[in-house]
Amino acid sequence: MASSDSEKPPEEHVKFTIDNMRDAADAHRRGLSQLYLPGKGYRVVEPDSEHGDVPLPQGTHKINSLSDDLLLARSDMHDIPENVAQQRWDLDMRGWLFLHFRLEGLSRETLPDGTERTVGGNSFLLSASQSGPYGTRQVIGDSWRTVGIACRPSFIADELKISSDNLPRELRQFQEGDETSEFWFAGELTAVMMGVANALLKPLVHETVRPIYLRAKAVELVCLAVDRLRQPEQLVDSGIKLSNYDVSCMHRAQQILDDSRRAPTLEELARLVGVNRNKLAVGFKHVFGMTVGTYHRERRLTLAFDLLKESGVSIALAADEAGYRDASSFSKAFKVRFGVLPSDVRS
Repeated sequence: MASSDSEKPPEEHVKFTIDNMRDAADAHRRGLSQLYLPGKGYRVVEPDSEHGDVPLPQGTHKINSLSDDLLLARSDMHDIPENVAQQRWDLDMRGWLFLHFRLEGLSRETLPDGTERTVGGNSFLLSASQSGPYGTRQVIGDSWRTVGIACRPSFIADELKISSDNLPRELRQFQEGDETSEFWFAGELTAVMMGVANALLKPLVHETVRPIYLRAKAVELVCLAVDRLRQPEQLVDSGIKLSNYDVSCMHRAQQILDDSRRAPTLEELARLVGVNRNKLAVGFKHVFGMTVGTYHRERRLTLAFDLLKESGVSIALAADEAGYRDASSFSKAFKVRFGVLPSDVRS
């Protein structure tokens, strides 16, 4: 017998503030992790420690303090449990500019004026307010690959030397300390933004220079974001309505692609997951921010990268695992994706 809405667990509101980001950054500096445990609140724990019967996402979530006025958050999580979908994150970043670069994931955003919208992958969100919270976010689905940057107005003016005259009016008001200012922008990631965000999630530098590298890449993303604001178009809804069942079908398609050395055709994949070809094509890009073909190529190249980095396998074997028929085509695709040749990352 199906359960009624009254039997569903209540949604849990979780407040997340700049102070929470600072605390998480401090924990990371000390080799610890700050986690939010449903029903228990924030806890600072040893990395990879057990938490009893509390289901938590798999993957990584790291927050770094790059300076007094610049914070960096990186999330690469999968297998997000259903209990997380019952959480609504009340984001309160007042006084700071918050930039969100999403490579993968689906969320329901509730803005301060009560407006709701669903945002998928390949998205760039920017919010700024001097006096109030950003709004509420509910994560939908079981994957989340994002880069978040929080910076004070002083960082834009003093370190980047960007004049307020070059900012949109609402953001200029925020920059000048107007207590009534509120700014929210949503757009698609550019190809350059995607490349920098991926570099932050998987930095290819030694740990001795990683802090400098992370700061340089974060500054690059902020500059790209400010430049992106010059373009007036906003993120346009895809026009497709995805039910919970449809979203689960997209994730089944993702799992099939993850397990397939060579991708099935779009028609085959649609038949396997139980949706029509058009819904799969449009819905998959809405949820994961890229087409089915691009997703499969990205995942296979990432697998090949990890194989070369961690186990020192031959380039020919890595190419075969990535679904490439010859090492030359594999090396070209690898260089385009990671900026280095396969031979450069072998252990």
